[in-house]
Amino acid sequence: MINRRSFIKTTAAGIALTALPNVVLGAGKKSPLRFKSSVYEDVNYDVVVVGAGASGIPAAIAAARQGAKVALIDEDPVPGGAPVDMYVSYMCGGPRIGIFKEMLQGLNANAMFPDPTFGEDGGNGKSHWWHPTNFLQVIMQMLMEEPNISLIMNAPAIDVVLSNNKVTGVVVLRNGSLQNIKGKVTIDATGIGLISEKAGCEIMFGAEAKSDYNEPYGVETASSRVQPCTQMFISHRVKAGAVLPIGHLERISIAEDQYGWLKENAENQGDDPVSGGWQQRDSGIYLHWGYGQHYIDTRDPQAVAASQLWCLDKLKNDIRTLSEAGFAVELAPKIGIRECRRVKGEYVLTANELKAGWMPEDRIATSNYMLDSWSVSMTKEEKTVPLYGIPYRSLIPLGVEGLLTAGRIISGTSLAASSYRVQPPCAAIGQAAGIAASMAAFNQTSVRNIPMEDFKCELIRNGLYKTSGK
Repeated sequence: MINRRSFIKTTAAGIALTALPNVVLGAGKKSPLRFKSSVYEDVNYDVVVVGAGASGIPAAIAAARQGAKVALIDEDPVPGGAPVDMYVSYMCGGPRIGIFKEMLQGLNANAMFPDPTFGEDGGNGKSHWWHPTNFLQVIMQMLMEEPNISLIMNAPAIDVVLSNNKVTGVVVLRNGSLQNIKGKVTIDATGIGLISEKAGCEIMFGAEAKSDYNEPYGVETASSRVQPCTQMFISHRVKAGAVLPIGHLERISIAEDQYGWLKENAENQGDDPVSGGWQQRDSGIYLHWGYGQHYIDTRDPQAVAASQLWCLDKLKNDIRTLSEAGFAVELAPKIGIRECRRVKGEYVLTANELKAGWMPEDRIATSNYMLDSWSVSMTKEEKTVPLYGIPYRSLIPLGVEGLLTAGRIISGTSLAASSYRVQPPCAAIGQAAGIAASMAAFNQTSVRNIPMEDFKCELIRNGLYKTSGK
């Protein structure tokens, strides 16, 4: 929950920022609002970031702090991405560094009951999740503090601007018309890689056979199967004395802030209110992993919508059970997508490098989350990886100039991506991409030819070269 005074202050500022300058309420004769029928004029920036989510927000902030003029574009009405619109608000993996750490510290500071043991590293050894409203509040505040960022919402990017095989911006749909938003460097932080595919990049989709990249684990035959889509939701007590009916739910993948998963306790505890464990904590608000569906072509919006309808239908009984027990349910507006396109780059990161704890010379960030593939049967030991580095080359698409990728769509196999797809490494990758993009813009050079020693110094200064811990 958020601090009331901070929420009112931030929300009022956000409303002021989004007010329409041409509308004066209650003054004079009203004129009908008419959208421009012609194409909007081009606008120019140093860096264009497409996708205001886990990797796009750090990318935009990082570039802005380097002095670049940045356009941050998203199809949603508000920024935030997965924690805000998919309710993927449980923080998995690490390290929690850089701008992502700033966000987590803001989340804790703005909580109704801040955790005094949270620590400077954005964690205290416990598993946390925050309400999507908390994320939106903190993210909006961080963006408002960056005057170099122009936030452009409700504007899906539908194409790229190309010149001699160089991406020079994107085409967005704005109020029913088209607009070219141009930049010296564009960052695809969409999570689905559509911008990169529009630019002609080579796309990787589905699971590779383990023989394709000599990986130790994987499927025998390559397929188009990606990780499942899951409908997330939040339940919270609205009736005094209500007890979470965990023993009567069909889906019991549930988390409670700071205390982790409830599934381990469910089989033995049922609904006994004095049985100990989670029921003694009595937090009254829970994050649920609802039903998920495999074999979805996440590139196809119609298939994704059909999957969400299927998942919602499967959840009817649990929603009814929760309601009868005295709990309200908040469904995530979007179904959670774990995997979509990946963009083949100058280096394809594989599970081999992850298992070896590889630290490439051109590393831009590190990660230590497990191999979390839903398509491959693996033991706990096989899933475990040490801290490993992510090479800058995996952010540079093959054969295309003026473009960087960020987040889960960078160049790697499906198995490798199952590790770095979570928010802490995605945020670090995005922050590094923002720094690189601003350097390329200011040096008037290709993203391939930025001064690497200066780049490394900036990565170190921003805390992205962490070599140990979570």
